[in-house]
Amino acid sequence: DSDNNGGAASFAVVKVCEDDLLPNSAYAVAKAMATADAATKKENEDVSTNEEDEEEEKVELASALFGKPMPQAVKQSTEAAAKKNGGVVADGDFTGRTVSFANSNQKGMVVAHRHPIVFVLLENTPTADAKNEQDVKGSKCSISHKLVSIDPSAIPPGSIVDYLGNSLAVLNDGSVSRSLPKAATSGSAAGVDLESGLGIGGITADGISLTVSTLEEDDDSSSTNTRPIFMPIPKISEIGLIDSPLVSGITAIDALTPIGKGQNMLVIGNAENDDATTVGRTTNKRGWMVNFLRNVIENNRNDDSKMRCFYGLTSGDGNVRSNLLDQLKEAGIQEDIVTILSTRNHGEEGEGGTASSATISTEKAMTSAEAVAVAATTCSIAEHHALTTGGDSIVFIDDLNLHKSLWDVTTQYLVQVYGEDAVVTADLQGSGSSEMRGYFSGLIQRSARFNLKKGGGSVTLILLSTLPGDEEADGNNGEEEPTFDPSDFENMPEKIKARISMLVKAKVPLTPTNLKKIQIPLPSTSDAENAKRLALQHVEDLISMSDGQIWLDDALAKAGRSPPLDPSRSITRVGVGADTVSCRADAPALRSVVGSLRFEFQQAMDVMDTATASAIVGNQKQVQRRDAFLLAMHQESNERRKLSHECIALLAASRGHLDAVLAEGGLAGTDQGKEA
Repeated sequence: DSDNNGGAASFAVVKVCEDDLLPNSAYAVAKAMATADAATKKENEDVSTNEEDEEEEKVELASALFGKPMPQAVKQSTEAAAKKNGGVVADGDFTGRTVSFANSNQKGMVVAHRHPIVFVLLENTPTADAKNEQDVKGSKCSISHKLVSIDPSAIPPGSIVDYLGNSLAVLNDGSVSRSLPKAATSGSAAGVDLESGLGIGGITADGISLTVSTLEEDDDSSSTNTRPIFMPIPKISEIGLIDSPLVSGITAIDALTPIGKGQNMLVIGNAENDDATTVGRTTNKRGWMVNFLRNVIENNRNDDSKMRCFYGLTSGDGNVRSNLLDQLKEAGIQEDIVTILSTRNHGEEGEGGTASSATISTEKAMTSAEAVAVAATTCSIAEHHALTTGGDSIVFIDDLNLHKSLWDVTTQYLVQVYGEDAVVTADLQGSGSSEMRGYFSGLIQRSARFNLKKGGGSVTLILLSTLPGDEEADGNNGEEEPTFDPSDFENMPEKIKARISMLVKAKVPLTPTNLKKIQIPLPSTSDAENAKRLALQHVEDLISMSDGQIWLDDALAKAGRSPPLDPSRSITRVGVGADTVSCRADAPALRSVVGSLRFEFQQAMDVMDTATASAIVGNQKQVQRRDAFLLAMHQESNERRKLSHECIALLAASRGHLDAVLAEGGLAGTDQGKEA
């Protein structure tokens, strides 16, 4: 399905028929099965016919998923036939492959593959009219072994492009329009090396800016102009140890959660309110990331580091798009980075939601599919820079929520077509199945510090994840808080029930205030609470796949902490342990200054959180040390700091040189504290 959206991408759901994947098949013929309209039409057909079709499709799915493995000889002959004739084989992931529809000149790219269904992002261009869109529905198509590729060398710093590398112009209202293609090139198709993902040339297919390249293992091309949008994660044999720091210029991050070149890092925070009355009291994730970018660019502008920065904004909301570009302009760095944008001109419809939702939103499907392509393209351009120059690429993906939305859409389609038996229980409940973990790992693990054989460059991924905002008013207006019973949490995941048991054993009252402090969702059936529970559950899954996380806390922001980094929930997992001496993410200059800062800082915070007034007086030294470090790490979201500035501030805090300032009321956030 699609809409009249200024050339924005549309979406198709395609069933790969098992019969078309036999060894004698030249092409994998596919049947376009689903758009929101087609799904609705199917539901209105004769009930008995639907039941018969559903049973046949369930049998086919069970055979495809749980049948015997393809014999090796058959598999080899199938692969040979497929490569010779441009078709596909029954096994393997089709993500990134080119899809051609028989009744129109439209082509597309597979953005997700959950056998036997592939989810295709179609590109609407001036040549793809409404008739072509209608021709796609219910038609047959071929899935090529060719991967959709772009030409990163044609995208210099300062470019604003879509996921195909076409130049974009952003209008005052945040909507986008296309100008001349920048990354799409004409010419004959040429090879892409399987090991490096680099190749040459490409073809402009039927007027659509899809540069496709064949996958041939024996290609000996020496040119490195093109790179597939979806590439496998780097192999172990291609990467080295993370041993160089990426200094963000944000002291709290560099001291408590340092990031190494080649690492991936989650940045987690609540949804932000753009209301002017709340400015300065929100986590301001995007503002901090723009400052991160500015510090990295300005602090490396005059050296030969070959560092390049890339920002992939997945949102289809024009306000978000224009706000980001305004911040980049204000910071003076828009011409220094490559910005990849979604072409959607809609608000963020349905970013949340679960796989159990009854209706599949067409707009949500299209927006989410393009968001996944935007993130993949951003990584490909960054990888190309790292592999061809040996330089360092810094990638910001803002944000990951639409990846989860696409996954939920794919689950909904599988359930709608085949029933709930087609997916595992975890997917139905919005939890992290092993299949979903593989889907996210395809992005998260594209970060790498390449070894010298691969040029020694790096790709660092900063991945933003947004939690639902807490709509409840702070406090209880003087009323006594309710206390929950452990039985109220029976329907929650096992991890949460285990934490509830620990609280009960420790005789901690199960009040809303206590539960919110440790991020346990309230046992409520409201849509808001349910969405928050699922979001927190999903964040836990992402954390388990990442190299670390920076948690920006809304309550700390409202209390005046800047940045509102929560040290108890923020950590880097690179360089942790006695056997990782040569693998460190922190800067050597900070290492001796910070020392045991994290432990001491958290210890002082615990004193303030749990101790009585008399106990605090007895631990005044710890409290003073906490305040000194808070003062040293306090900075505004537009404040630039060099590594030397950070070292001086933390050294002053650790050696007591800020104690006199604190004694006179110069706490973090005060005018006196800022002056000091």
